[in-house]
Amino acid sequence: MFRLLSLLTLLVALPAAAQPNIVGDWSGTIDLSAVQPGAGSLTVIFHVSESDEEYMGTLDSPDQGAFGLPLSDVAFDGETFSASLAAASASYSGVFDAEGAQIEGTWTQGGNTMPLVLTPYEAPAEPAAAEGPKPSTIKRGDYTGDWVGVMQMDDGGEIHMTFHLARNDDGTYNAILDAPGQADNLALGQIEVYGKDVVINIMGRASYTGVVSDDETAMEGTFEQGGDKSPMTLTRQ
Repeated sequence: MFRLLSLLTLLVALPAAAQPNIVGDWSGTIDLSAVQPGAGSLTVIFHVSESDEEYMGTLDSPDQGAFGLPLSDVAFDGETFSASLAAASASYSGVFDAEGAQIEGTWTQGGNTMPLVLTPYEAPAEPAAAEGPKPSTIKRGDYTGDWVGVMQMDDGGEIHMTFHLARNDDGTYNAILDAPGQADNLALGQIEVYGKDVVINIMGRASYTGVVSDDETAMEGTFEQGGDKSPMTLTRQ
């Protein structure tokens, strides 16, 4: 009897299996070649939080230069995680594996369904800043260099852009645009520069108009496309 009671006591004392926790950051890779032969892959990062017993989240698509896209219909029942991305008419649904180490599911968009496995994501550490002040390489009156900005989208996301400006011998400027997922080393040709006023035409479909600051380290301006205007500051790197 003593052994039986001891065994029962031990069984009662054993802790229940830990329930997976969805709150945190999760990343995975979508293989686009499954629906578009020759296409590459796309990394997505889910950021999931909880408030007042409700789940919420955002999604990053770093390969496309899009960050903080708001998720809707975020749900988790202890096993299945699901969320929708209205900005792309897409959704995700997945189930934790037996070990609770990853989520195995599918990404659905445009009638296509692609497998997507999510694993815990940890952002890379920021590189340590170099000691001592950096020598200034800015030549007064010359706007040559890389100008970086972020355009905020109406749905809460953002698009990162880098304009590479180069001054020609005759004083005119050419520009090249990099915007992950949107444009890669896109030559824009000659741009308009009048004193501190800069106008960058983007293939006749969009434009950026800005004014260079007095210390020539930033431009305050507006990005315009299809009649819509968004303020955007470019910072010189």
